[in-house]
Amino acid sequence: MKSAKSGKSVKSVKCRTARVERFALAAIVGVLLAWALFSYVRALFDSEDPPALHGVGLVITVLNVVMIVLLVGGVRAGRDKESRWRTASIVLLVGAVTASVTFYGIEPEFGGGFVVAMIALWALFFRLPLLLGIAASGVTVLAVSVLGALFRDDGADLGLLIAFMGVTLGAAASRQGMVAQEATRRAEAANAVLAERSHIAREIHDILAHSLSAQIVHLEGARLLLSRDGDRVQALDRVERARNLARSGLDETRRALATLRGEIPEPKEVLAELAEEFHAGTGRPCDVQVTGVPRELSPQAGLAVVRTAQEALTNVRRHAPGARVRVVLRYLNDRVELEVTDSGATEPVVELGGGGYGLVGMRERAELIDGTLVTGPDGKGFRVSLQVPV
Repeated sequence: MKSAKSGKSVKSVKCRTARVERFALAAIVGVLLAWALFSYVRALFDSEDPPALHGVGLVITVLNVVMIVLLVGGVRAGRDKESRWRTASIVLLVGAVTASVTFYGIEPEFGGGFVVAMIALWALFFRLPLLLGIAASGVTVLAVSVLGALFRDDGADLGLLIAFMGVTLGAAASRQGMVAQEATRRAEAANAVLAERSHIAREIHDILAHSLSAQIVHLEGARLLLSRDGDRVQALDRVERARNLARSGLDETRRALATLRGEIPEPKEVLAELAEEFHAGTGRPCDVQVTGVPRELSPQAGLAVVRTAQEALTNVRRHAPGARVRVVLRYLNDRVELEVTDSGATEPVVELGGGGYGLVGMRERAELIDGTLVTGPDGKGFRVSLQVPV
């Protein structure tokens, strides 16, 4: 309980820290925007032709309002590639640049209005193909150069031109960075699909290995019974058990596909089902014990627990017929432990052909999620111990 409380307190501290960080960031951005707006308005009213309600001042007032409206509308609209407002946002941003250049032609000594044009050009780079974005920036730089040469006393403003070139290079670099990130995300998505297919293959392999090997045990037992003493009743019972295993194998395959979609049930419930199947198939008891406080596991950890228990019970059927089995699931602070032990074979072992990859598969599954698997003799029987992190 202490660990649960400490976990909740850690999450609470993290949430408060995240809220403080968001508030601080919003406050900083708000202060900077307010300062920039105040500085722009003050510089605008200190210019040779300040905003007014008549003459040139009225034109300047209208242009500033139009610039801001077009910029805000263009930036907010069409940010998503599939947005139906994508074209409209491009038109609005081009309009904002045009209005800014027009304002510069009317008031060439005041270059503050080009802040709007720079922001609009930056946004255009992420809405247009790269070459069109560079072309739009080039046309803007050319217009600024011509207007400066025609209407400014000291010619084109080199500092302003350098600023536009810097915006162009920065926007192009940022766009290429976003393209690279998108390519990385696509590659990661493709890798995730391949990993999921690998998991599906592993799950189906485990299910088939469990189901088919158990079927072989029963069918081989039926063959020996019929060849030795002709006991058809016991042989029929073995065949029926093999049939039931085939059915349960199909059910397990469907369950595995559902599990890989994140629909995995609680491990203790699955262990109880496996214990019932073991008892029904062998006539021997399988005790299940769960200790600690059960909690939700990740899909990978839950799968590791379930498949390891399933494979361990299959190995008991194959290599220790007649043995009693004990399954213990322990929920600890930072991990979950599964222990499967048997009392050793009390009936003749039926030798089956083929290699045994059960232990290798269980160990590989554990290592994939930073877990450990320990196997070995336990008195007359055998012990399988799995530990997976929570």
